[in-house]
Amino acid sequence: MEFSLGYPNHHPLNLEFVSPDFVAELARVAEESGFGALYLTEHPMPSDRWLAAGGHDALDPFIGLAFAAAATTRLRLLTNLTVLPYRNPFVLAKTVSTLDRLSGGRVILGVGTGYLKPEYFALGVDFDERNDLFDESIDACRQTWTGASVTFEGRHFSARGCTAWPPPVQDPVPIWIGGNSKLTRRRVAEKAQGWMPMPNPPAFATARRSAVLETLEQLEEMLTYLRGHAASVGRSASIDIMYMSFEGGIPGEAGWDADRHLADLDAQAALGVNWQAVNAVGDTPAEVFAMVRSYGERVISAIG
Repeated sequence: MEFSLGYPNHHPLNLEFVSPDFVAELARVAEESGFGALYLTEHPMPSDRWLAAGGHDALDPFIGLAFAAAATTRLRLLTNLTVLPYRNPFVLAKTVSTLDRLSGGRVILGVGTGYLKPEYFALGVDFDERNDLFDESIDACRQTWTGASVTFEGRHFSARGCTAWPPPVQDPVPIWIGGNSKLTRRRVAEKAQGWMPMPNPPAFATARRSAVLETLEQLEEMLTYLRGHAASVGRSASIDIMYMSFEGGIPGEAGWDADRHLADLDAQAALGVNWQAVNAVGDTPAEVFAMVRSYGERVISAIG
């Protein structure tokens, strides 16, 4: 099992967490504590209504991860997740290849279709086109990353003999897709290297436009479908699976039971989960760093 640490998001975003020193130190502490990756999410223009209902602000993930890369040597750089339809795919491809090249090949591109209509409207992107835009973005990025000349007709762009240089270090750049739907799992089997299902109780399923996922039995059913589809398309390559555990409470909060958490990680590993997402918790930098170190000592070291 490997572990990925999530940048601590709030609303309003705690300004103590918006500094080069904090991002760099968070990355260093994560690496020293045994985490294999740091992840940032993306909300460039969230609606006030969503924020008031419990949403959160966010840094630009690629800029934040660039600061993390400069402060570390091994830590992987994960977007969890960037919404592909928000960005022109060639601009995205250039951003990813630049970060991958300058970090020495440490990017994991976590992607999704997104679900916030007001954010789509604010960015001038047609919400109803999101699935088509998502699929063409992956294909356009893959072509661009070869470093060869690209000819590609998209819904709203036309590349006719264009080249983006330099290519990324990794070939391929690992793409992990977030979401719980059957469509997401088919995409993972056909186009990606990893799947990021999210715990999703019924109260949030409609708003998030994603399938309910509360139990390991439900996760196992979803994995069975994913693996069955992978076999049907002739895929034999392994698929990384990153999930979360709230068994025993939320890591870092009062009453958290590390033993129950570890037992749940064992149960997830038996299903094939090989990455664990852990959100950083704390109201001050000192509290966040203490939480990360404690998790490293009580969980990551225990797994060995």
